[in-house]
Amino acid sequence: MLLHEKLKQIGFTDNEAKIYIELLKIGPQGASILAKRAGLNRSTSYSIIKSLVKKGLICSYKSGNVKRYMANDPNVLVAYLDRQQRKFEYNRSQILTAIPYIRSIQSAFDFRKPVVSYFEGVRGVMHVMYDALEEKDVVFYCYLSIDKWLKFGYEDSLISYKNSRISKKKMKLKALTPDTPEVRAFFDKNYNMNDGYTEVVYVKDRSMWGIFDSEMNIYGDKVALLHFDKGEEYGVMIESREIAAMQRHIFQIVWDGFNR
Repeated sequence: MLLHEKLKQIGFTDNEAKIYIELLKIGPQGASILAKRAGLNRSTSYSIIKSLVKKGLICSYKSGNVKRYMANDPNVLVAYLDRQQRKFEYNRSQILTAIPYIRSIQSAFDFRKPVVSYFEGVRGVMHVMYDALEEKDVVFYCYLSIDKWLKFGYEDSLISYKNSRISKKKMKLKALTPDTPEVRAFFDKNYNMNDGYTEVVYVKDRSMWGIFDSEMNIYGDKVALLHFDKGEEYGVMIESREIAAMQRHIFQIVWDGFNR
């Protein structure tokens, strides 16, 4: 059994290993005897024997009217492996050469299934928020539920996040947010609206404030949803180039509509 497994490890099929081992055990034999001892039908055994001969692992001769087969010297196994290695190296070089072409084909039809991740609790919300800061050279689009950040006591966290976004990451923000005195006062106190890093459109129409029930952030190839209600905090992250592009397009339409 140990030899059988080793032969399979170097590229023998299960049946090739059976036939080869039988030849080692009983010496030169005809195909019908080998088939019987290996538990194979004659047509299958002939195909396997032909494969082993082609690989140089066994040879044949005639004894009277019977064609007999015998295993070659075991050193041919080393030669077989050398041939396999040369074949592998050749195929490897061919694939390396073809990789740019493969990439060009892939890019024309590049579609990945969306990856959805769920994060629970306040830590989960903040993890999803700070994920956006890992992106480079992007504009951060946001339906900003700033009234909820303030209502549930996350004001300091929001200021800290703003400082990281602007001072460390130099990331631009375009945000839609409910138009309330508290929200405007927060921006007036904590943001320099002329620094080129923050653009805000205040939504006055209360009938539209439903879009701020949960916060949505759009950045890179991701869309993040944040829910702030006490005891029910969670964040959902969707990674999909197509979904992010669609949501970015919708955001721009809404932005333009409120920014007239």
